[in-house]
Amino acid sequence: MRFIVIINEKAGTSMTGSEAESADSLRAIFAAEGIDADVQIVPPADIEARLHDALAARPDAIAIGGGDGTVRSAAAALADTGVTLGVLPLGTLNHFAKDLGMPLDLKNAIGALARGEVRDVDVGDVNGQTFINNCSLGTYAEAVRHRDALRKKHGHGKWFAMFWASLKAFRRFRRMRLEIVTDSGEPRRVRTPLVVVANNRYSGRALGNSLRPSLDEGRLWIYTALVHRHLAALRMVWQSLVHSLDAADALGSEPATAATIASRAGPLSVAMDGEAIDLQSPLRFRIRPGALRVLVPRPGVSAA
Repeated sequence: MRFIVIINEKAGTSMTGSEAESADSLRAIFAAEGIDADVQIVPPADIEARLHDALAARPDAIAIGGGDGTVRSAAAALADTGVTLGVLPLGTLNHFAKDLGMPLDLKNAIGALARGEVRDVDVGDVNGQTFINNCSLGTYAEAVRHRDALRKKHGHGKWFAMFWASLKAFRRFRRMRLEIVTDSGEPRRVRTPLVVVANNRYSGRALGNSLRPSLDEGRLWIYTALVHRHLAALRMVWQSLVHSLDAADALGSEPATAATIASRAGPLSVAMDGEAIDLQSPLRFRIRPGALRVLVPRPGVSAA
């Protein structure tokens, strides 16, 4: 088998281990699994161009190493092309890799790709941009934007910066006035601090090993925080952490295959797979069923 492997050189702490110190060492791990791998460790700014070149070469698979933002770039490039994507979980949270059932240890993940099977999964789309996990509006997006500013200004670590950014966003507790229209219901106006549009249904605990029981149900899930005060918001967060997202009684949810979210306040700041961007209102969401071909572990290979 022939793989092209693109690694984000700014990937998280997994890249500091001895197994990933160079392209040669990664190439050797793939070779031990019977894969001829062209391994490229590249800066974030070059990833899209390298993906374009990799697609033109038509390998058996393109493996991407990095966090969810990096994987999102690869998914956007590979969706609807028929080229298979392999995910190496080298980020901080690795939500998509976990939901695919990938082992979190790098060597085990490479082995899982080598012996894996191909599966078609859904991706989400908002205003022409692809997302693999979710697109969030409101408090979380505000926290992500402030986190990035703190890291750029002070060089803080990601977790430390996110902690302080979340505190700031929570203290402000801004509520948005939005109109949400889905293909399965009547238009509704909401005033809320948080809306999350997810690629398939979320369940389990907010920081659990896997949040989505399926990635191929062909549906978006829209989650709206039905809280108006700090205490109620804290209770909702506590329920989602200790029990499950489904147990958070102040978190409304509804499925859809398409949805529009509009604000009269102009452009909306969103967090798409953990990265902050601005999008023009209205936001037009749709699900793209089975658009992405991925390698997943065969049954019996556990995430370690």
